[in-house]
Amino acid sequence: MSSTHLWIILPAAVGILLLVFRMSPRATFLIAIGASVFLVWAAWQLPIDVVLTLGPVSLEIAPSLVLFGRNFTLDSFDKPLLTFIYVMQTLWLFGTVIVRPNRLFIPLSFIMVSLFVAALAVDPFLYAALIIGMVILISVPLFAPPGKVPTAGVMRFLTFQALAVPFVLFTGWLLTGVEASPGNVNLALRSGVLLALGFTFILGLFPLHSWIPMLAEDAHPYVFGFLISFLPSIATLFGLSFLDRYVWLRDNAFVYELLLVAGSLAVLLAGLWAAGQRHLGRIFAYGAMVVIGTNLQAIGLAGGESVQAFFALLLPNTLAMWIWAVVLGTFWSLTKGQHDLDEVKSIFRSHPFFFSVMVLSIFAIAGLPLLSSFPAHLAVWSGLAQFSSWAAIASLTGSLGLLATGARLLFVFFTQRGAQATKNFGDEVATSKIEILDIKNPINWAFLGIAVVSFVGFGLLSRFFLGAVPALAAMYPQLFP
Repeated sequence: MSSTHLWIILPAAVGILLLVFRMSPRATFLIAIGASVFLVWAAWQLPIDVVLTLGPVSLEIAPSLVLFGRNFTLDSFDKPLLTFIYVMQTLWLFGTVIVRPNRLFIPLSFIMVSLFVAALAVDPFLYAALIIGMVILISVPLFAPPGKVPTAGVMRFLTFQALAVPFVLFTGWLLTGVEASPGNVNLALRSGVLLALGFTFILGLFPLHSWIPMLAEDAHPYVFGFLISFLPSIATLFGLSFLDRYVWLRDNAFVYELLLVAGSLAVLLAGLWAAGQRHLGRIFAYGAMVVIGTNLQAIGLAGGESVQAFFALLLPNTLAMWIWAVVLGTFWSLTKGQHDLDEVKSIFRSHPFFFSVMVLSIFAIAGLPLLSSFPAHLAVWSGLAQFSSWAAIASLTGSLGLLATGARLLFVFFTQRGAQATKNFGDEVATSKIEILDIKNPINWAFLGIAVVSFVGFGLLSRFFLGAVPALAAMYPQLFP
């Protein structure tokens, strides 16, 4: 038995079986959540490349497996990341009880996560681009179910992601030549430009970002949140593999400057655009772009501390994105697909706790003090100030724009309540008492508990919650020696 069988083939098989044998939603959920919890436990507890003796039975999980002529390797250094990935998959499965998205979501999400893990495990690692392309194709039924015409956002998403694959693969061919003759400046420049274009398409960086808000405007917010949470994170980890493998990239100061510029521009523009939006889905999209930009800023700081800052941001921001997606998915179902602020604001009053954790998600992603991502944001801002004052100002301005978005939602919430109370004043029949609906379901209590622990725990007890960051950074020994 190998680690590939356990964390790639097994979840893919579970997803395929759930897709082929259409069972009741309850049975599908129980099987999926059971398999996901088992994979979390296995990644946390089972050693790799160590013989375990269980009575007369001996078990060893081999780190590598040759499949389709390619080597897939998951060793002990990958265990913290595997644990995190399947913990998040478990949370996304748990959220389906509250949101109830497309019934294809559970099986297809399992297949997609297994392919994401395969993209991180494949050797030669450039084949990860093809695997990520497969994930994009598999995600299409979630955004355009059978019988539904694909929207413009889905088509642009497919187009941009399809264009990214040849750029990355052609870069791999050029990088072979750069390794053979590192003094060839023209070849190095061409490969760097192609690599930057490929990741600009994948991550949705300016000016190739338009598919993100377009897709968020039409798609179910929970499905969109799952994709925009996993895809940029896995693609960024894939990009770190380039820096870890190629010395000429790792030692080139211009590469880190480019990352800082791209990340700062993404944070600045996304934060300002979010402040002017009235569509909750588009606000969510721009919040995701702020997360992507902040991750690039962390990596652009260079050195071992930059990798740690990236993982310190990845953990709380991914949780905040999940919480935000659950709330938006709930509001989506209550308003029958309407996400304009004028249509949704009446729901805020009957779901004040869900509304509160949504605003906290926005504030956490923006880096508000005492919340989950503030310690990592502070480290990034300090590094940016040492590098360039304009980059630090751009990052802070984008964060302030996202904070203004959350403050505007709070203003709408409180003015809505005041307007209702005024309307009902002096009316003997009507009452200003508001029925709170979001805490009637015990499942919602569990969700709200996870949200509070995530925001407060990561913020006030960051050393405890971020203790796994050095172990995650150790996956890249050349970047984090």
